Amino acid sequence: MKQGLSSFRPPVIIILGHVDHGKTTLLDAIRKTNIALKEKGGITQHIGAYQVDFEGRQITFIDTPGHEAFMKMRERGSQVADMAVLVVAGNDGVQPQTIESINHIKTAEIPCIVALTKMDLPGINIEKIKKQLTNHKLKLEEFGGDIPIVPISVKTNKGLNKLLEAILLLADYFEIKKDDHDQPSAVVIESSLSKNKGPIATIIVRSGEFGVGDNVTCEKDVFKIRAILDWQGGQMKKVSAGTPAEILGWPSPPVVGSTLFNRIYKDNSIISKNIAVTDNIQSSEKSNQDHSDKKSVLKIILKTDTTGSLEAIVGSLPADLEIISKGVGNINESDVFLAKTTQSLIIGFNLKPGENIIQLARTEKIIIKTYFVIYELFSEIKDVISGLQQGILETILGEAKIITTFNIKKKNIAGIRVISGRIAKGDQVKIMNKNQEVGRAKIKSLRSGKEDINRSEQGQEAGVLLNKDITLLTDYSIISIG
Repeated sequence: MKQGLSSFRPPVIIILGHVDHGKTTLLDAIRKTNIALKEKGGITQHIGAYQVDFEGRQITFIDTPGHEAFMKMRERGSQVADMAVLVVAGNDGVQPQTIESINHIKTAEIPCIVALTKMDLPGINIEKIKKQLTNHKLKLEEFGGDIPIVPISVKTNKGLNKLLEAILLLADYFEIKKDDHDQPSAVVIESSLSKNKGPIATIIVRSGEFGVGDNVTCEKDVFKIRAILDWQGGQMKKVSAGTPAEILGWPSPPVVGSTLFNRIYKDNSIISKNIAVTDNIQSSEKSNQDHSDKKSVLKIILKTDTTGSLEAIVGSLPADLEIISKGVGNINESDVFLAKTTQSLIIGFNLKPGENIIQLARTEKIIIKTYFVIYELFSEIKDVISGLQQGILETILGEAKIITTFNIKKKNIAGIRVISGRIAKGDQVKIMNKNQEVGRAKIKSLRSGKEDINRSEQGQEAGVLLNKDITLLTDYSIISIG
């Protein structure tokens, strides 16, 4: 490389480790921000890219979700990064996602630093953790290897500067540089559909630079960059190698993991290769959702805030669930009408449907379930499917139709008419919308007029209060299963 063309660029560091081991909290301390407290359920659910200044130099960090569903996100992140910081909680040691992260680091063949977090807690056995890491073939410095260990306490800020110093030392040792004459390219690490900005993608620039107004290509899309935002949302005219940014101007949210180029090569070999890889990903996703030759227990329409979330959820859903439709962006009227036609449940992740959509869903008697924590989504879907599968074996003691609903002292009450058998106080019941289970609960109280009663027989009417807050709509059924 000619002298003068090269210069050091910000190293790209991926933060990996087990869920709840303090990855985002560590980044908060480094950035002096407060992201961790804003995370739903206390866990990171998107891949994020940030940049910090230390000793006059910039360092780019990629934060990844620890939940097992986000394995593909972590794998992609490690392939984009120059090096990894493996976060291990001192009070917990090596855990399943720690081992998975170690494997990603080895596959990507990138340098690694181990950050031992929560070192302010009592009774931490560092030697035990070192042994665990060594058992997984990590060559630690003190045993003749090249992987440093940095003990850290976010509460006292102990070890933070040492970690940043170790990162810059490794960056200098491996001569992480840029060449402004390189063909510009960037990797998409997250994408979404913004109500105000339209399709938007977070990228990490790998080589060269991109500017506002540049004609670019990503897979089969060719477009002009409308705006570039830094990780804090500020406007940028240009973004160069090693730097994260948000790009606006896409025709639609790009596939996560795809590559952005500054121009179309005359020989389309690189772009064609990129399209082939993406097509393989999409084919894999299609095969995951194609249950046409299986009898599905539950049909859903899935909408998420980002492409990464969509990929993670689709890849972890049970096989006996049929995805009728999936996409990025908020729940809309088309989703509601499709749910009505296909008798599907609408599931939203990190989304808040508008009041008009909620009202339309009520009118059309469609259930919309929204989640902000991924493990709650998986847990509830698992429970619903399990309940539907068990339905064949359950003894039905009675069935009632909801004829009205009302709210008393912020409690949802259902007015019911028993159409068969009996409904009794203390019964386990399932709430059904036609053939679709809405939820399960126990009858907390049963009243006829102002009088508390223990049971209501066929042909009788009563007011029902459940022990859970479940959506109750007119014409839903309440089925007693004992």
